[in-house]
Amino acid sequence: MVELVEYAVAFMASALLVGGSVVVYNSFTSYEVELQLKGTFSEVAGVAQSALLNGSARSTVLLPDSTIGCERGTFYVSAGAGTISQTIPAGCDFQAKVSAGTHLLTFNASSGMLVLAVR
Repeated sequence: MVELVEYAVAFMASALLVGGSVVVYNSFTSYEVELQLKGTFSEVAGVAQSALLNGSARSTVLLPDSTIGCERGTFYVSAGAGTISQTIPAGCDFQAKVSAGTHLLTFNASSGMLVLAVR
């Protein structure tokens, strides 16, 4: 009988440890995805801002599966379940879905409109 109680306590402790590990892992993964989205947005928005200041800008960027878009002056990057957006001082109407990997982003700004080409 004592052995049965010991096994039950050991099993419960193991189950709690595994359950806690899963929760910690999921929290870390969520944090990592959010951090990657913030970095991606910062890099892509920087290229767009440079184009607004200089007329055009381009950069080779390592991207996750994501969407880069702009609609009625709201620039955004979406990846996974997250989206980050920013208002820009220009008109725009584009949406580019990109697969994970390295891409050449070319932004052009003229006549108050921002345009994106992705290769």
